[in-house]
Amino acid sequence: MTWVALTYHVPVDSAELVTDALVSNGATGVEVTDQEQTVDLTVYLEENDDFTKNYQAFDRALKHLQATGVSLPEILPSQRQLEPSDWENNWKEYYHASRITRQLTVVPAWEDYQRQQSDEKLIIMDPETAFGTGTHPTTSLMLQVIETVVRGGEKVLDVGTGSGVLAIAAKLLGVDYVLGTDIDQAAVGTAQQNLSLNPVAQDIDLVVSDLLKQVPDHDFDIIMANILADVIEPLIPQAKDHLVTGGYFLVSGIYENQAAMIEKNLLNQGFKIIERLSRGPWYAYITQKEG
Repeated sequence: MTWVALTYHVPVDSAELVTDALVSNGATGVEVTDQEQTVDLTVYLEENDDFTKNYQAFDRALKHLQATGVSLPEILPSQRQLEPSDWENNWKEYYHASRITRQLTVVPAWEDYQRQQSDEKLIIMDPETAFGTGTHPTTSLMLQVIETVVRGGEKVLDVGTGSGVLAIAAKLLGVDYVLGTDIDQAAVGTAQQNLSLNPVAQDIDLVVSDLLKQVPDHDFDIIMANILADVIEPLIPQAKDHLVTGGYFLVSGIYENQAAMIEKNLLNQGFKIIERLSRGPWYAYITQKEG
């Protein structure tokens, strides 16, 4: 497996907008390196059949930003090919333990990290990309939401579990049962590897499912989904059917220009919006199924 590092050199005041544009168009993580007058934003893409499609999506997104007046003197990135061993070493240098919430800290499996306080809970991860490790705003927002809502003993459904980070967090915070889903067996396999690193997560169940189509027909106290808005939209009515009355539907991954649409759909399906959270242009919601 060969990876390519694409590095975009952008002005400091444009870095956040460019980062959001890259993530919104498929980047699973952006490495940020400060220079004297600019910022280097590096995206890692696997050199496979999707490489050209992903590269072109980034190019279109940055040209759109440039057309709207964002300062981007340079759009074309520098490219560097990484051999598998280089990729592994580069990633491990970039990714370190990160305190995400008051209680939750995400720790890479190779790092020797000691708890800083007695109630700190460690999520051990061995990721291949940044997305899902807790460092991206959508994931950190959802971890914050989970910590706010969980009281202990709940039955939880994690839709699009990805790396498994949210499912592990829920177990650490005291839920009784977690079922995680993802779209294909490869994704489920990735989650399973991370679950195996966390003793508390050994009884989490994982299934391959297109949204909730293959999910057993029983009610959950909490359904959580950290996925993009165009996937959350069809999930909303399905989530309602799988929640107990008064159960919580937690969603993240919603870009600011799609927030109003998601809110409207939630309200139309009988969800009460308890809290709206944001970090930069990203939104997350705590909602509750009304009786």
